Amino acid sequence: MKTVLLSCLLFTVFNVSGYNNLKIGDPRSSWWTSPGTIEKALLTVRPKGLFMEYGLYLTFSSRGSNWTNPQDTVEVTLDFDLPENAILHDSWLWIGNDIIKAKIMDKWTASSIYENVVKRRRDPSIIMKQSATQYELRVFPMAGNQTRKVKITYLMPTTWNKSQVSSKIPTAIVNTSYNKPASFPVVAWTDTTWTNPQVINDPDLSFVAKSDTTFGDFHEATIPSSKYNNALSIGFDSPLVNGMYFSQYQKGNEGIYQLALFPDQFIQTHISKKAAILIDYDASNTQLTSKELLSIVKNELLKNLSSTDSFNLLFSNLSIKRYSEKWVAASKTNIEAAFAGLTNPLSSYSNLGALLGNGIDFIIKNGNDGKIVLITDGSQYGGFQVANTLTNDLIKLMNPKIPIHISDYQSINATPYYYNGQTYYGNDYFYSNLSRMTLGSYHKVLNNLSISEAIYGSLKYLGGSINSFDLHTSLKSGFCYSRFTMTSESDIAYVDEAILQVGKFKGEFPFLIEISGEYNNQVFSEMMEIQKPAGTDNDTLSEEIWAGQYIKKLESSTQSNDIINEIIYSSINERILSQYTSFICLEDTNYICNNCVDESQITTRVKTWIAGQDSMTVYPNPFAERLTIELMCTNSTEVKELSIVDVTGTLIYRFSTDNLQKGKNIITWNGMAATGERVKPGVYMLVYKTAGYSKSIKIVRK
Repeated sequence: MKTVLLSCLLFTVFNVSGYNNLKIGDPRSSWWTSPGTIEKALLTVRPKGLFMEYGLYLTFSSRGSNWTNPQDTVEVTLDFDLPENAILHDSWLWIGNDIIKAKIMDKWTASSIYENVVKRRRDPSIIMKQSATQYELRVFPMAGNQTRKVKITYLMPTTWNKSQVSSKIPTAIVNTSYNKPASFPVVAWTDTTWTNPQVINDPDLSFVAKSDTTFGDFHEATIPSSKYNNALSIGFDSPLVNGMYFSQYQKGNEGIYQLALFPDQFIQTHISKKAAILIDYDASNTQLTSKELLSIVKNELLKNLSSTDSFNLLFSNLSIKRYSEKWVAASKTNIEAAFAGLTNPLSSYSNLGALLGNGIDFIIKNGNDGKIVLITDGSQYGGFQVANTLTNDLIKLMNPKIPIHISDYQSINATPYYYNGQTYYGNDYFYSNLSRMTLGSYHKVLNNLSISEAIYGSLKYLGGSINSFDLHTSLKSGFCYSRFTMTSESDIAYVDEAILQVGKFKGEFPFLIEISGEYNNQVFSEMMEIQKPAGTDNDTLSEEIWAGQYIKKLESSTQSNDIINEIIYSSINERILSQYTSFICLEDTNYICNNCVDESQITTRVKTWIAGQDSMTVYPNPFAERLTIELMCTNSTEVKELSIVDVTGTLIYRFSTDNLQKGKNIITWNGMAATGERVKPGVYMLVYKTAGYSKSIKIVRK
């Protein structure tokens, strides 16, 4: 029995990121279940500042189970995990061709309704938040020969560096399917702030510009089933200006702001970083190929080092290989050249001890003022005796100690060791002690990190930290309040890590940002002033972003009746799932959503705009407060019409075309009709006509 339990535990720890599982069964007759199938999956992505809005479409079936007959009736249960800062704010269920939009209510009422509905064989779905990161979706009934379709809408937290903003793609959810869908399309919507979508961690996948007659222009990447085990992310070019991003959503003189900044932009003294990058590869401990690993390492160096920094590459092999015998300037050209010139530098086995010794030797011979970033999946030093001996031998080589920052990407076959009341996996014990004794750091994918995040975790330490860090925001004529800073440590900031904050404000711009702290034993304080036009307008989802952080804070505090009641009130008021509420869809005509836009029906074709041809793009679509129209004109004098009409063709609003220019034009619409009244939620058409070109795009006000 102990052997079986240990095997199950190891499978859970080393084969999934969090807990993701799909099963089907008949809840009225037996507790027995079998794996379920996802027939189709599609993800839509829209950047929303510090978060990305994900729309995850899933179509379930019983294919491959014992329940495949028309008379069979089963329940679908999907357990899935999301990052702690994720904010789930909507759920849809298809009943025939109708979309049912979920109602949010307290968990006890929702669960009671769901269970009663299951007994009556009506058509509900329910989503519950089981913990800070764990969720459960249940759908009933599904006939054995039919499918059920749902959409889960949530805000994903982002990771920022100076060149890219990224979020994880939920391949782990799609990978729960017994029969894997052949592909997983990811549709990205861009605008003037968020551009150039990319698939991170896989050089073979990329986004392609496409267009749809209804939804307009977008970008799409198709992830094949062979990649579902990979930790993939979607990234956009960073919108930072001088190391900072700022946006606001405002009603009158009150609003919500989102802020991202890198502290090194505010520190006057710049210290160049020197990093010896040690790369160790054991093919038996990872699902990555050596090619994929090197591509990930290269991308992280490009994103996190600059031409004023220095680097070198050292590779584990029978004899250790160095890219250079001297420090190399970390310019983009040099980093690209270093990896382009590689020919099988890595063995398929680890030579970790020799690699570390060689890295220490390189630093000592080249000024003794660099740091080591060890990227490894080695596991041969898990026993405390060999770990302690190697640690002591390495420390003896150093004078002074050389900080060693470790990124451990071992994801399979990690042997457990139990020392002093604690369980270590693989080289855990060795890495923990070595990083601590050298004043370095330790990051591992088994802590639910992607390999990119583990490497970034090491690189961010190279510039050092700011102690007693403080970030204060205000307005010149007003104040800020209810701020939430999304970092793990409140009083320490790392020079090369973005500070992310969302908060409320009241008053008039300019907006004031002050950061202070102690860096390299020197106290500093710097202030920046932002004029309102310099910021980026956001939409109503800013309210959900702030409320999500507020609810998270309440959930992490000591629970009392007052706290629970406040969580339930805020959750229902803002339509944000909490641990005390649920989203439930019911077979009720009152919940049919006629304005919900099914983006999974997108029909794609490669975008083929001909040079010299007019084009039109709109975003966001659907929109709540403001629609942006990006219009490319070859000859503005030939424009005959730019207008909004309803589905019957009745004119709602006509734009002036007098000031259009050749080339790109940015036009905004605030949702107001020509009569001065705001249009009702629904479907409209944006019509554009010239002497030789016409196009109409369906737009939706939600």
